[in-house]
Formats: sequence, structure tokens, C-alpha cells
Amino acid sequence: MLPEAGSLRSEELWLIALAVGSLAVVLLAVLFGLVIAVLQRIDRHAARTHTAAKQIAQNTVALWTLEQTNRDLVAIRDAARGAERGGVSSAVSTLDAVKDKVQGWLGGPDHDDDKSS
Repeated sequence: MLPEAGSLRSEELWLIALAVGSLAVVLLAVLFGLVIAVLQRIDRHAARTHTAAKQIAQNTVALWTLEQTNRDLVAIRDAARGAERGGVSSAVSTLDAVKDKVQGWLGGPDHDDDKSS
């Protein structure tokens, strides 16, 4: 048991203070170690999440281009129907706009797969 407070010598008080301080330092070191371990785990999970998000973005780019292609095909269909009804000039302007967009996707007006002309 501990002796009464009045009977403790200064060396004993220093030893008790040193023991309590050492215990506090050890506890703080353990807690900091645990915090660092948790932060490293969070960092690893965040890196995996970032990688997965980039893959999702790469996989969904095709959806955007499909939507654009669908709009262009609807414009071509409408232009063809307009040409059937006799509105050739509006059909030609719509088809020219779509042609310019497709050439932009392919790398400009110089890109031509048809070598027969």
C-alpha cells in the first residue's frame, strides 16, 4: 500500500510522477500507432476506390458516345424522311452537319476511308 501523503519523501514523489508520466507516454504512443494504422487503412481503401472510379468512368464513356450516335442517327433518319417528302435542301444541310461531326470524331476532314474517289 501507499504511505500517507504527508510521509512521502521527495524521491518517492518523483518516482510516482515518473511512473505516471511514463505510462501516459506509452498510452499516447499506442494510441498514435492505432490512429496511424487506421489512417493507412483508409488511404488504401481510398486508393482502391479511386482506381475503381476511374475504371467506371472509362467504361461509361461508351454510353455517352452511344447517346451522341443515337441523336445523330435520329437526325439522319429525319433528314432522309424529309428528303422523301421533297425537302432535299434541309435534308442535305442536316446530313452535312452530321458528316462534319463524324469527321471531327475521326480526326478532321482529311481522314477518308473511301479511296475510290
